[in-house]
This record gives sequence, C-alpha cells and structure tokens, in this order.
Amino acid sequence: MKGVIPICLMEMIMAKFGENKLNHILKTAKIYDRNYLHFLPTEDVPDADVLNVISASCSTLNFSLEQLANEFGEYWCVTYAPKIYAPYFNNVTCAKDFLMKMQKIHERVTRTIPNASPPSFEYISNAPSHLIMKYSSNRNLQPLWIGLIKGVGIAFNEKLDIKLLDANTVEIIFGAVDG
Repeated sequence: MKGVIPICLMEMIMAKFGENKLNHILKTAKIYDRNYLHFLPTEDVPDADVLNVISASCSTLNFSLEQLANEFGEYWCVTYAPKIYAPYFNNVTCAKDFLMKMQKIHERVTRTIPNASPPSFEYISNAPSHLIMKYSSNRNLQPLWIGLIKGVGIAFNEKLDIKLLDANTVEIIFGAVDG
C-alpha cells in the first residue's frame, strides 16, 4: 500500500486523539519505530503493517472498523486530500462529480508510481440523483471505501444515502432527505 494512506491515518489519529494514543496504537501494532512515521507518500508500505495499525486503532479507540473508516474518510476528504491533491478538487462542485472522477484520479496519480495497485471503480448506473459504483481491490477494504464516500459527502456538504448492494457495490443517492 502506498504510504499516503498510513500517513493520513496517523496524522488523523494524532490530530483527533493525540500523540499518546498514536504511540499506543503503533506499539500495539508492533510498529513502534519513529522512523515509520517518516516515509514518502509514494513509498510501498507492507499491507500487513497498515492493516495492523488499522486493527490496533480500532482496539485502542474502541471503534468498529466502520467507525474508524468513517473518521478516516472524513479526515481524508476534508483535511488531508485537499492539501496534497488540491488540483483534483478544482472545478468540482458536488459529491457526485467528484466520485465520478475517482477512477481517473487513481489512474493519473499512480501512473508514474512503481508497484502501485490502487482500487479501481466501475460506474454501473449513473442517473441525475444516484450512482451505482463497484469497488475492486485485492485488499478488500470496502469499509474504508464506504467511509471515503461518506467523507466526499461531508466535503461537499451533501447528504448521501449509501446502500450496500453486495460486498463490492454501492448505490449512492445524492441529496437524500431524512425520513
């Protein structure tokens, strides 16, 4: 997995929960090496290390994977990604338009990165108020994907209704109303 994901995760934990929690998480994940915090966003980080940090984060923060994914998704979309991927937010005015760009963004961002294997997305149905989107990745991190979709809604200040159609497919209703 590329370093940008764990960098953001650790930055989020530090910002929201403090250095003591982050250190405890890294120790629990058996990654208590301060050098681990200083790698490049394009660097390969073993998936097992990142998954251990995710697991230790859930345990330490008393979060389900879904809760952690939602926190991560919001932090990524509202705080982290706009800083380092600002051009991808330009000329996008709504959550749906941003989500429709995700496949091209992943292709563009990882084109020159050796060994990159980002998730891919297929857009199955695209109507004015909904989108059916399929996720494909060897990592099977669907909860993070759904948390990121929710984060896109927050970033664009839109209410999204997300229905899981199967393990890798969601239907997103844009501008959903409560009730």
